[in-house]
Amino acid sequence: MSKRILTLIPVAALLAILAISSAHADSLIQSLNRVDNSLNKVQNTIHGTQNTIRDGQNKIDNTQRAIGEIQDGTYVEKRVENKVRQQKRRAVNGLINKSSNAIRKATNTY
Repeated sequence: MSKRILTLIPVAALLAILAISSAHADSLIQSLNRVDNSLNKVQNTIHGTQNTIRDGQNKIDNTQRAIGEIQDGTYVEKRVENKVRQQKRRAVNGLINKSSNAIRKATNTY
C-alpha cells in the first residue's frame, strides 16, 4: 500500500504542475491578446495620422497649383474646364442610369 502511495505522489505533483502551467498559459494568452489589441490601436492611429498628413499635403498642393494658375492667368479658364467636364460626366452618368432603369423596367429585372 505504501508503495502505491509513493507512486501516486509523483503523479499528483505532475498534475499540479500541469494545472499551474495551464493557468500560466491562459494568463500568457490573455496578455498576448492585450498586446495585440494595443498594437492594432497603434497601427490604426498611425494610419489615421498618415491620412491626415496626406490630406494636408493635397490641400497644400492644390493651393500652390491654384496660386500658380492665378499668376499665369489661367485659373478661371481651368475652373470652367473642370466644371464643364463634371457636367458632361454627370449628364452621361444620368443617361446611363436612365437607360439602365428603362431596360430593367422593360425586362422586369430589378
